[in-house]
Amino acid sequence: MNAHATIGPRPRVSNRIVAKAIDLLFMMVLAALLPRYIGALIGFFYSICADGFDFGPFHGQSVGKKIMGLQVRHILRNEPGNFRDSLIRNAPIGVATIFAIIPLVGWLIFLLVGIPLAAIEIALMYRIPESRRLGDALADTQVVDYKAIVGDKSDNIPG
Repeated sequence: MNAHATIGPRPRVSNRIVAKAIDLLFMMVLAALLPRYIGALIGFFYSICADGFDFGPFHGQSVGKKIMGLQVRHILRNEPGNFRDSLIRNAPIGVATIFAIIPLVGWLIFLLVGIPLAAIEIALMYRIPESRRLGDALADTQVVDYKAIVGDKSDNIPG
C-alpha cells in the first residue's frame, strides 16, 4: 500500500476541527487545574502524544477524536496510530504551540507562526482528497471516520 492510499472512510473536516477544539479545551482545563507551568507542559505533551493513545477505549485516538468518532491510522501498517506517529504528525503544530507557554514573546511567536500554520493545515485538509494535513504526510497517517468502520464491523480494519 502506498502513502497516497485511502485506508478508511474520510471524515468531515468539520468533525476534525471539532475534535481538535475538544482537545484544546481539555488542554486548557489541564493547564488551569494544575500548577502554573506543570499544567501547560502536561497540556503540551498531551497535544503531541494523544493521537497515539492505545489503552482502554482509545485506539489511535485523542479524547476529541474518540468523542467525534475519529481515529488516526498509519497508512503503511494499516493500524491505529501509535505514540511515534502522534509525535511526528503533531510536530508542526507542536513546535508553534510550545511558545504559547512563554508569556508575551512566546505568545507573539505563537500568533505569528502557529495561527498561519494552523490555517495551512486546515486548508490542506480541504484540498487533499484524503483530508491529510502536513503532519499526516510526515507521519504516513490518515484520520478516518472510525464510527463508519465500527458500524460496518469490517474485518479489514484491525484496531
